[in-house]
Amino acid sequence: MMKLYDFRQSEEFNRLKRAMGAEDAGHFVEFDPAHQLTYGEREALSSGSLEVGAGEIRMLRDRTIALKNSRVWVEARDRIHIAHCPELAQLRHDQRLLVSTRNPEKTLHICPECLAELKYQGLDGRKSRRLSDQLDELFSMDAFREDYPFYPVSG
Repeated sequence: MMKLYDFRQSEEFNRLKRAMGAEDAGHFVEFDPAHQLTYGEREALSSGSLEVGAGEIRMLRDRTIALKNSRVWVEARDRIHIAHCPELAQLRHDQRLLVSTRNPEKTLHICPECLAELKYQGLDGRKSRRLSDQLDELFSMDAFREDYPFYPVSG
């Protein structure tokens, strides 16, 4: 096991810290850009969309979809996919996918299969197909975020 030098015991470090007016040594958090969204990725997702490799999208235990440590939705063929539905499974054969966390534009429609996959608000496959024309009015991304917070997620 490697032992790291404790800078808090260094008189030079403590003198510099006092000269800077710093009270504490600071707080450090391990960051892994392979598993955690970078600041640039979070900005792109919240203000627009981000094109990623289809293999970068993963399914969480609750069947929603994520990019690294954030739930996302996928935009494809004028639809919003929020879960790992059969259509999204087919789309994953594409090379690149558009993902986002922002509220979707009104021209995009929520995927009824995704809502059925999640049994969101009691919807099953039959109900979602029967209500497919009304789903855009019934679905609210803000309400969805309350049930499924987008950032951060684990698992």
